[in-house]
Amino acid sequence: MHPFVHRIAALALTSILFLTAGKAVAVETVRLGTVTAVIDAQAYQGETLRVPSEGTATATLSNFGPLSRVSVQAHAVDGKSRMKNVLVVEFSLMGAGPDAPASDPSISWWPEGMGAPFYVAGDEGGSVELTLDTLTLGGEPETSGSFVARLCRKQDMFSEPDADACIDVEGTFDTPLVAD
Repeated sequence: MHPFVHRIAALALTSILFLTAGKAVAVETVRLGTVTAVIDAQAYQGETLRVPSEGTATATLSNFGPLSRVSVQAHAVDGKSRMKNVLVVEFSLMGAGPDAPASDPSISWWPEGMGAPFYVAGDEGGSVELTLDTLTLGGEPETSGSFVARLCRKQDMFSEPDADACIDVEGTFDTPLVAD
């Protein structure tokens, strides 16, 4: 699956979960980890979440044969809505060991949620530098690291990134991962 399609699917699944949960009953979420960043010169504090009743999480490890995909989706701690101000860090790993090289890093930021313009870097444009400090794939998976990226604005999911509307982001992440 193309990394961008995977990113959209993960964000959509989380969106649906929070939207439907909010209409029925309050859904308990448990904080897994943290993402801190400076996005376009503004401080950002986010957290990855586990939803025990649904068996889902916003920090995941997915295995596709010898390829693994890590997705760290952070929701702003001080946000009025869990669906806005979402920062996503993703990368692939070839191989199963902790020394597996990371590839295809991507960062996306969804300041107003899925129905509004957003920013991307990675396979679609912009630039990403990702450094892993820790990575555990077996047992209780976890990851931590840092990133520096130049994110370019997309009007919608089908438009091209606008190279004239880019912002800088840098930050760190530290979270357990939930295996899919």
